[in-house]
Amino acid sequence: MACHGDARQGDGDAASDAARTASDDGSLTPPLATSGPKMGITAMQVWAHQSPSPASPKVGYLRLGAVVARGDKAAGTDGCPEGWYAVAPRGYVCVGDEATLDSGAAIVRAAAVRPDLTKPLPYRYGFVRAVAPLYLKVPTRDEQLASEFALERHLAWWTREGASSNTVALGANDVPLDASGVAIDGAPLPVGAKVSVAMSTGELFGGTSDSDPIPFWLQSGRQIPNVSGFKVPTYAVFADRVRRHTGLAFVGSFPTGDDSFQRRFAITTDLRLVPASKVKPDSASAFHGVAVHSIDELPFAWVRAKEARVYRLDGENPSSTDTVLAQRTIHKMSGKVRRVGDVTYREASDGTWLKGTEVGAALVPSEWPKAAEDGEKWIDVSIDNQVLVAWQGKTPLYATLVSTGQDGMGDPLTTKSTIRGTFRIRDKHVTTTMDSNGRSAEGGGPAPVTTSETVGADSQDRDPREGKTIRRGQGTFELRDVPWVQYFAAGFALHAAYWHDAFGVARSHGCINLSPIDAHWLFGWTDPPMPAGWHGVEAGVDTAQGSTVVVHR
Repeated sequence: MACHGDARQGDGDAASDAARTASDDGSLTPPLATSGPKMGITAMQVWAHQSPSPASPKVGYLRLGAVVARGDKAAGTDGCPEGWYAVAPRGYVCVGDEATLDSGAAIVRAAAVRPDLTKPLPYRYGFVRAVAPLYLKVPTRDEQLASEFALERHLAWWTREGASSNTVALGANDVPLDASGVAIDGAPLPVGAKVSVAMSTGELFGGTSDSDPIPFWLQSGRQIPNVSGFKVPTYAVFADRVRRHTGLAFVGSFPTGDDSFQRRFAITTDLRLVPASKVKPDSASAFHGVAVHSIDELPFAWVRAKEARVYRLDGENPSSTDTVLAQRTIHKMSGKVRRVGDVTYREASDGTWLKGTEVGAALVPSEWPKAAEDGEKWIDVSIDNQVLVAWQGKTPLYATLVSTGQDGMGDPLTTKSTIRGTFRIRDKHVTTTMDSNGRSAEGGGPAPVTTSETVGADSQDRDPREGKTIRRGQGTFELRDVPWVQYFAAGFALHAAYWHDAFGVARSHGCINLSPIDAHWLFGWTDPPMPAGWHGVEAGVDTAQGSTVVVHR
């Protein structure tokens, strides 16, 4: 999956040196000069292998449009007629259908918008309002009428309500971050940055303005091949459809003229076009955790219920006070716990008590895992508290609320529960797709909106428990380009959730959902690090390079 390299001086070319170091001392590639020759990636995902052979272990992967430093000459042709080339910073990629020595190739230039690794949301995102086609080229009026059910009714609705239906709230990318990715509440955004609520429709779909021109590769038809997994003939107008509630990521958008109904089209990360009127842009949750600087700051707790009543415990009889604490406020705790009947109470530092079910406590472990004793990075996740704490040895660094599996302490193999135990991060992905065919993400649930969404005569369903608009169907979902994904067991990952704002409530299919800001920080902190320009990295066969994850009650 990933690679590594810099400039090397000395005898021999890069390819022969690479082959020698891989076989002699276990290193993967020689250093490669960043100013030297480049390789362009022409498929959605291309694996880098440990040695120049398809049989060697995968160490990471690159994504469509990536441009990376490479060796001067091929290191071999095993299963790859055009040759394996060393890539920076490590590994070998096969040149051919999925990679090219021409880093200026049209398909590489078409995919030049890369994920922004400095932001909690690496792309702009949205949710499909109604079943929508994914066009391969700018469609004509007749092609749209033939491809989209009841299009004239939809366009009439869009004329009436389109302007108001695409409003967004301040979200994840609107919170200023320090150099390490920790949120700085109250600080200004960098000079020139624009908050989501001030963006034009074009910008909300990944464009640079509201009037970006049609990209070069779409002028006079489609000038590049279809790279999506849905294969169609070269003359096809579109490749597949997306169902309602699907989450999509975008790298650009542009308006069209009368011959295309003057519709705006958004460009997905696999270079297909979706009508922007069929998608509602979204800015995701702005919630985030906090940096922790000393173990003396623990324990503390967030209010994770809608509100938390404060109690006094006189003997065994809890009595409610008039004080009510607001959701997601943080309160210092004493560490004392008492159980009255079936209810657990936690003592605040002022001597009052809070119900354990209404707060999520960041605690000092009752016993330390080996990673802590060894001074390593490790992550502690409590299912009862819905709290994650990142540690370096026995020093806490960051804490936040999460959403684990909705079935709590059930069997993770047969229910929607999070697996428990001690693990290491196995692989990391800048983004990846999650759907109901696997355990990842979750099926259904709300995401915050500022206006109602009406499609024709049909309104979106609402979740009466939270009063928020449901973006996806219960039990069936597809979420593309989920950011900051870190798998620690088969089917179980830490990852950002851009589709809900219920952190502190168990609600996933088994993965550990974090807010985009928290997931972004955690992804940048954990091992293995993501090589520059790569989209995914493997921790190694024995995962020894991966940070430890401890999941417990």
